[in-house]
Amino acid sequence: MATETSTDDADESGRAGLKQNARWYVLTYPLAWLVLVFLIPLGLLVVFSFWVNVPGGTYEMGFTLENYRRFLTTTLYLEQLWLTIELALVTAVGSLFLGYPLAYFLARMERAWLRSVLLVTIVSSLWITYVIRAYAWQVILASRGVVSSLGVATGLLAEHQSFYPGYWGLVVGMVYVFLPFMVLTLYSSLRNIDGELLEASKNLGAGPARTFRRVTLPLSRNGVASGTALVFILALGAYVLPRLLGSTGQRTLPVLIEQQIMSESNYPFGAAMSIGLVFVVLVFLWLLLRLTNVSTGSLGGAEDVVDEDDAGYTPGSQTVASRALGAVKTAAAAVGLTSAARGVAGAVGDAASTVDANTREAVTRAVFRAYVFAVMLFVAAPLAIIVAVSFTPAEFLTFPPGGVSLRWYVEFFTDTSWTMALVNSLSIAAAAALLATSIGGLLAFALDRFDYRFDRALATFGVLPILIPPVIIAVAFLVFFLQLGLAGNPLAIVVAHGIFYAPFPFILVTQGLGEIDRTYEEAAMNLGASPVRTIRTVTYPLLRTNVISGALFAFILSLNEYIIAWLLSLFLVDTIPIVIFNQLRYSYPPTIAAASTVFILLTVVVMTAIDRLSGGIWE
Repeated sequence: MATETSTDDADESGRAGLKQNARWYVLTYPLAWLVLVFLIPLGLLVVFSFWVNVPGGTYEMGFTLENYRRFLTTTLYLEQLWLTIELALVTAVGSLFLGYPLAYFLARMERAWLRSVLLVTIVSSLWITYVIRAYAWQVILASRGVVSSLGVATGLLAEHQSFYPGYWGLVVGMVYVFLPFMVLTLYSSLRNIDGELLEASKNLGAGPARTFRRVTLPLSRNGVASGTALVFILALGAYVLPRLLGSTGQRTLPVLIEQQIMSESNYPFGAAMSIGLVFVVLVFLWLLLRLTNVSTGSLGGAEDVVDEDDAGYTPGSQTVASRALGAVKTAAAAVGLTSAARGVAGAVGDAASTVDANTREAVTRAVFRAYVFAVMLFVAAPLAIIVAVSFTPAEFLTFPPGGVSLRWYVEFFTDTSWTMALVNSLSIAAAAALLATSIGGLLAFALDRFDYRFDRALATFGVLPILIPPVIIAVAFLVFFLQLGLAGNPLAIVVAHGIFYAPFPFILVTQGLGEIDRTYEEAAMNLGASPVRTIRTVTYPLLRTNVISGALFAFILSLNEYIIAWLLSLFLVDTIPIVIFNQLRYSYPPTIAAASTVFILLTVVVMTAIDRLSGGIWE
């Protein structure tokens, strides 16, 4: 016979039937990791920035402002700091104008299967390590690469020439790498626009151009701001691309920080430069609070980030975690871009209004499809070129390859240096995925099932690791693990990756918990199941897809991560991205292409699995 849960019992229980005194036990595990092994290293980084460097690669405890004085008064470092900000802004603006039409096309596409294929392609390219994608552009921009060969063949170039290293080659590479972030953010915003508003505009006599200018663009301005901010923050901390595609004049602040740590062994000065980069991010977030509609409450995810004039907004359409992530992504820099884009759209629309409606629509559709095809080619072609190059029989990288051979795949799977790096990559990624899922999943569960007075701060805390540039995380953990004697140990990389990528399981599990029908859990408890058994037999099976997807995200990101693994390895641990990067610095054997192809294939398989498990996660 089913028993009823009394009001008193309900008051003493969490939403899953757990006793209220258990809420602190559930929260203790993720909070211990995030405080003891995340905040403490960041705090230690601040302390180290005031220590005294001793020539010869050592340092000693003390207090000095010399590191900051050197950073803020040396022309070289100030110029490179501005260059870092400039590149991030150019990358964000370029990604916005290149990505908005593609996101709009995907959001309005009626063929679900084609949209899914395009989205998986975009997402898969997003998670492939920066090292491989930078390598792809090296092949394209090299003196006898794709661009140079086409230029000579068409007569545009008199002779072969290299387009990298250099400023614009670096910009192209950075836009390529960060474009998927922009597209996915804009796509999410455009998909959430109420279709009835667009239909109403059409019924009132507005054409496609006017509907876009008066309805679609204003309703997507939050997505524009979020995407621009996200790309800016990510580009600000980029290390691999400036290192591989930039010249000595394009050594951004993350590159200089790495050089101070690994080449100069000047940890205090590297720490001071890291704090300087963190300060830029904090100023950016301050501008966000001052010049946008984002409030301090929304930073914690408890309030919705929405303009009061926004139509089509549905309360509750965002989860606590996704709102927290979206809030910190929004930036003031995008406010001006929205009005500028509206002006461009208005001018185009007015010019097009003089043409016959049917002709205008046909021409617009054809141009739009050609544009989308070109952008998708821009996304997929570099990786396809790497795959093609991997089959070359030549001793050096050539494109197009002079034949077909599997010799470089044989070498990859038989060379002990490559196989050990592969084993290290897979084992580190698997362990990091388990750690990230346990941290993010339990934090999401605690915030969903219990009420905390500081749940807003905890929600923001859950996504905070990925908002800090990876090079800063790497330096902070390096300083921390040096004190513990664990630097150069695979365990250090596992812990750093596990904490850094915990926000992904946190977000996905939070979304899954928000979608669970609580009547199933109530029925189980009314039939006599204990809280633990209810979680094991009802709650977890309903969350299994979100948990596995979060783990797979963490796995593939850890597998492809470079700068954190590189700094923490201290030359003692090799992963595939580290080996590829090291070989790109000294030689270009086709084995790199074979290793890259293996990783590309693995990434596509994992991202397709996530899409299938979730029933179309990007929908």
